[in-house]
Amino acid sequence: MSGSLCVNMSTGMKMKCDSQEYASMQSSLAVQHILLTVLMVTGFLCTKTIYDKIRRRHARITVVVIGAGPVGLTAVVVAARSGRVARVVLYEEVCRNALVNKQHQIAFDAKTVAFLQKLGVDFDNMEGCWDKSCFFTRIGIFQEYLLSVIYRLSVPVDIRLGCKFGQESIKETENMPGRCLIVACDGANGQAVRLLGLSDEFEQHSCNAYGAVAALERMDQPQVPLPERRVQNLHFDLAAYGSDVVEVDGHQGFSLKIFGSSRNRYMSLVIPKSESPLVKTLRVVLDRSMMRNIFLKCFNTYKSATDNTISDSLALKHMKFSPRLFEIKLLQRVETVTYYQESDTFVIIEGESARCYNIQTGLDVNVGLNGLMVLSTFISNITLARSEHAINKALMFKSKQSEQLCKEIVQNGLHNYMLSN
Repeated sequence: MSGSLCVNMSTGMKMKCDSQEYASMQSSLAVQHILLTVLMVTGFLCTKTIYDKIRRRHARITVVVIGAGPVGLTAVVVAARSGRVARVVLYEEVCRNALVNKQHQIAFDAKTVAFLQKLGVDFDNMEGCWDKSCFFTRIGIFQEYLLSVIYRLSVPVDIRLGCKFGQESIKETENMPGRCLIVACDGANGQAVRLLGLSDEFEQHSCNAYGAVAALERMDQPQVPLPERRVQNLHFDLAAYGSDVVEVDGHQGFSLKIFGSSRNRYMSLVIPKSESPLVKTLRVVLDRSMMRNIFLKCFNTYKSATDNTISDSLALKHMKFSPRLFEIKLLQRVETVTYYQESDTFVIIEGESARCYNIQTGLDVNVGLNGLMVLSTFISNITLARSEHAINKALMFKSKQSEQLCKEIVQNGLHNYMLSN
């Protein structure tokens, strides 16, 4: 009995030792598994972090620009210098000669001048003239200058002049590798927006002002850029047209702007909304001779010293003008940015395709160029956006910027461009 008990006790002790050793081994293995898992997770996270940094550093997209006007060409330069673009494709339906020979004058305000100078635009080496921090030149000169800049960019730019953006272009864009951004800026009458599937609807924002415009082309004059001339608080005597309008003291008068080149002269009359007898008469009465003579007198009275006087016969034959006052509005496209997941393509609308006045101010190009001031940031945002949240955030950023720009133009644009000296 005692011998048997001794054997059983020895066996039990041995089993207990084996159990403890097994538990110790299991514990050691568990620790090893945990350490291995931690090492693997840490290695994965480190590798992913390094990969993400490399991917973010080298991430690039393709940008397609539609329209080679001042806004389109500037968009090409902004995109190429953003540091996030591998290639730019530019579509323009007219040829180079038609672009660089455009004669009409454009004017850049101080804010736009500073923006363009940061892009490397050297206004001092461009034909034109300065006045009150604004620069005036011919549209063809500016476009030719930007084309010369684009040819020297380090990023490849595929310039397709004389090539209209159409259905085949859309198919080509959809087959481009990687993410793509399309910038549509082919003007208020362009067809690119419709082809790209965005809404044609515009919102009309009142600028709380009335206006009228006139234009005169004098073929005997050279295309010399001229500074604008502004005159404030003008009142008109309409007695010669059977109107007994007498202005009440305190009523604000019209603001007049004369602008354009020596050959193509333009005039704009603007007045804040009011119910003065003069404003009511000029809004309601449709008398072409009355409006023609108002513009004729305004030009001959306030023209520059180098301008020739306009004769009655010249105004009668060649002056085009508004027959009466109309309400000034800013037209803003409802949809200016979208994203197509199937082709991984963003689309934004800029320039007159996105927003424009229904009156010439002489500084209209600035309305379009203002939208490009955040283009580089937007390109960076969409290049790095991989999740649905990041994509929506980038779209929201651009949409809010467009809305804010519209508000600023409605509130301050007309005042800055027309109503102040």
